[in-house]
Amino acid sequence: MSKKPKNPVEPERSGGAPTELSTSSAAAADALDAPPTDAADASAAKFSSWEERVSELERDLAAARADVASASDRALRSLAEFDNYRRRTERERDEASIRGRADVLRELLEVADNFDRALDHANSGVPPAFLEGMRLVARGLHDLLDRKGVERIDAEGKPFDPELHEALTMMPSDAAEPDTVLQVVQAGYRLGDRVLRPAKVIVAAPLGATKPAEDA
Repeated sequence: MSKKPKNPVEPERSGGAPTELSTSSAAAADALDAPPTDAADASAAKFSSWEERVSELERDLAAARADVASASDRALRSLAEFDNYRRRTERERDEASIRGRADVLRELLEVADNFDRALDHANSGVPPAFLEGMRLVARGLHDLLDRKGVERIDAEGKPFDPELHEALTMMPSDAAEPDTVLQVVQAGYRLGDRVLRPAKVIVAAPLGATKPAEDA
């Protein structure tokens, strides 16, 4: 049986494979050196556009936050000013109401005093029924003043206080300490902390000393 002859080894082509490698390397280098395509240009331009848009939005956001902070500050200032105005008007209204009440009560005190003086100096010729009627009216006036919070100023024997007392004169006396109220000529009244009428008083002076009332 005859054997097939082995295929002889074909000689390698001179410069075959190196030629192919050299061609691939050149193509890669040409690709790197090649200018960017239109798609790459568009992508880069789009990316740049987005960056500018983001920067613009960030600037707008910062401006909006500044506007909100400024508006919030103005609103807070306005609220504070309105609150101060409200408190001031309420205080002025309350003071006006108290002044109005004080004026009316001061007038009623004069009426009550007139009734008291008339009763103190009533003579025996006045009909008893008339006197009783005057007493009822005077008592009603004093009850009304009590209900409205009017209080009599306790003055006799107290140290002289120019806020509560009006000195008519000074009288030397050994019955009271100097500069204390020796006698109440007309009662004083107050409404809470407000003096409706100071008590008219005579102030004690040391024995042997004379002191004008206006210097008290």
